[in-house]
Amino acid sequence: MTKSSMIQEKVLEYLQDEKKHTVQEIKKYLQESNIGSYSEGQFSGSINTLIRNGSIRKINRGVYAIKIGSDKMKSCFVISPIGDEGSNIRLNADKLFKYIIKPVCEECGFKPIRVDQINDANSITQTIIDQLEDADLVIADISGHNPNVFYEMGFRTRTNKPIIHLKTKNERLPFDVNTIRTFEYDLTDLDSVANIKERLAKTIKSFNYTEQEEVSNNEDSESNTSSIMPVLYQILDSINELKSNIKNFNTETLGTVISSMQSSQPKISSDTALQMQLINGLFNNPDNAIKLVELSNELSKIKK
Repeated sequence: MTKSSMIQEKVLEYLQDEKKHTVQEIKKYLQESNIGSYSEGQFSGSINTLIRNGSIRKINRGVYAIKIGSDKMKSCFVISPIGDEGSNIRLNADKLFKYIIKPVCEECGFKPIRVDQINDANSITQTIIDQLEDADLVIADISGHNPNVFYEMGFRTRTNKPIIHLKTKNERLPFDVNTIRTFEYDLTDLDSVANIKERLAKTIKSFNYTEQEEVSNNEDSESNTSSIMPVLYQILDSINELKSNIKNFNTETLGTVISSMQSSQPKISSDTALQMQLINGLFNNPDNAIKLVELSNELSKIKK
């Protein structure tokens, strides 16, 4: 067991009394537990991990408590084009849910749910609104530019709660939403499926799922964690795209351009080149130029 894992285990053990405890009290318990020395970074990282996975909650700066019912799975509401039974749209939605979203969510401690899987006495519209308002996480597949999905995506965005956007590989988005960070998937490519699953897991774990009132009291860096991973992935994608463009650049065309530029330069004879060199030397040494003129005059007198 790593040092960080040991710290997390002891912190949860200490907070089982469901009371509020300060950092100093927690560290004192760690010392009494004889887990050995640890760095401040290991302690802070362990606390942040417990907050992100919903095990503990931050009451105030430096004050923490166990999160009641923390063993309950968090909810992830999935919005996507669903289509009619047997249609290509439905087949794509079912595969995306079964092979990518569901296994990743369960790995991260979330229960994924799609609106057609909910048995609710309320109207479908009200059920969707409630899920968009209350779900810990929303994953939106915006492939196909479905207007209902765009509406639901906009509604979720106004809640300032975590949302992740997906789309099929190489699909172009409308200009007014093409700046939204999206993860691309390709259900026909196993490597692509593995890659998107890894990215989804990392992004899901990066969000802060504490209650809104706790987040408003949190003025340090962990309140901004939810915005970091998408930005980092955007930078990474840009770098990879640049590398790909450089790698695929047609070097033969580049050679042709260089040859064309070289061939366009005017050619000069050897005599002209010698004259140019001589003139340049005379300009750099005026005394020699004067002597050359005098010598020329003397030669002209001899010829006469």
